[in-house]
Amino acid sequence: MARTARPGSLVLGEVSGTADLVDAIIDLISDGSLADGDRLPSTRALAEQTGLSRGTVVRGFDELSAAGFIDSVQGSGTRVAAGAGQAARAGARTRGGGYTSSSHSSSSRSSTSRSSPGPEPRRGRSARDLRPGIPDVALVDERAWRSAVRVAATQGLAGLNPWEEPSPTLRAALADHLRRHRGIAAADPLLFDSSRSAIAALCSAFVAAHGPVAFHTEDPGYRGALLMAREQDLEVRFHPAEPGGLDSARLGSERAIVFTTPAHQFPLGHRMSVDRRVALVDWARRTGSLVIEDDYDGEFRYGVAPLPALVTLPAAADHVAYVGTSSKSVAPDLRVAWCLPPAALRREVERWLVVHRRGPSTLSAEAMGAFIDSGAMDRHLARAARVYSDRRHRLVAALARECPHLDVTGVEAGLHLCVLLPGYDDDEVVRELERAGWRTRSLSGQSARYAVPGLVLSYSRLVARDADEFAARLRQVIDDR
Repeated sequence: MARTARPGSLVLGEVSGTADLVDAIIDLISDGSLADGDRLPSTRALAEQTGLSRGTVVRGFDELSAAGFIDSVQGSGTRVAAGAGQAARAGARTRGGGYTSSSHSSSSRSSTSRSSPGPEPRRGRSARDLRPGIPDVALVDERAWRSAVRVAATQGLAGLNPWEEPSPTLRAALADHLRRHRGIAAADPLLFDSSRSAIAALCSAFVAAHGPVAFHTEDPGYRGALLMAREQDLEVRFHPAEPGGLDSARLGSERAIVFTTPAHQFPLGHRMSVDRRVALVDWARRTGSLVIEDDYDGEFRYGVAPLPALVTLPAAADHVAYVGTSSKSVAPDLRVAWCLPPAALRREVERWLVVHRRGPSTLSAEAMGAFIDSGAMDRHLARAARVYSDRRHRLVAALARECPHLDVTGVEAGLHLCVLLPGYDDDEVVRELERAGWRTRSLSGQSARYAVPGLVLSYSRLVARDADEFAARLRQVIDDR
């Protein structure tokens, strides 16, 4: 039976900020001092006990809630969430190490909300093209990028096949980047020209090792992964996308491949809860399966700390393959992606790369490596996170004013959000918006079986003055249906 903690009764030791408070509470959950269902003190009581400001405690509770460790219910206070104990004992935490785009102080976030939305996009897609997938390349510091390209160019032509002898500069830079930004220690990435190529290589390698298997994926989901699975003639099994993430109880007991985007489910934007993360890794270990973790926009978080990559969980290394890309963080035309396959699959994945020749251009790889090494990547991510946060806030606020009856999902992370349109033909809404000059993407178009009507909207290039106009146009289109 769950116990009820008295206000201020937690034994926390000395805590000096949000991170310390979060870690201390997870430690209490891990060692059993707090059990699933236990009631926590109020934020006011905990602030008085620890000497922290109430705002600091609130941010800590928000971080724990976003990660799925606690639940806040109106009238019932805040309690330890079901499954939190198992997740904490398995090593799950709310964040990795080092820099995160949401780890600024409260004063930093406050100034961000008042700051300029940044420069208007100068090239590429129109600012009124809200289809997802493309960042605002105008945010990349041109001087820093040109300097990185000059560094790459001065090395001359290597005369090597990039898929056989990939850029050591980029591999070393990425290893450090992944350690600091995503909490992945001792990474030794393989380089690809796209995340799709990495997914195809992983599927091929796993089938070569174990024979034909099923491919599990959420629906709506990333169509690129579905295409790669079908190209490998895998039997695809769809599971409805849920707010807590993919439920391993649906996967059965047979060896399989699972594709997931746990940090920011594409396209609905859900975050996989800590208990489901742990359960998924445990399922993969028990069944000898492969989980492909696509961390396509893991650098961008707004108001919540990023959950560590799935691959950082204990026991995940042998069963989780991590895939990342520069397409959302910098630009898709770089054609640079990376993969951390389980050790048992690495040789077969390398063989696939040699056969299919899908490594990135050496010049792009070397420039990207120099961009990271110089510190320009860190500065870019920090700046981009501030700008995208402002643009996201303006779009969410405009939608709330103009279309308060519509639900919006996926606002905590990434470069896009979804507007749900139950009862509407979202393809027709897309056509009507396009007639008015706005390009959007239907949510049902991302589905194979479990269609959800709505819009997938990128705010990465949406300048401030256009957010209100778009929301007003959407309201008009909806009212006319």
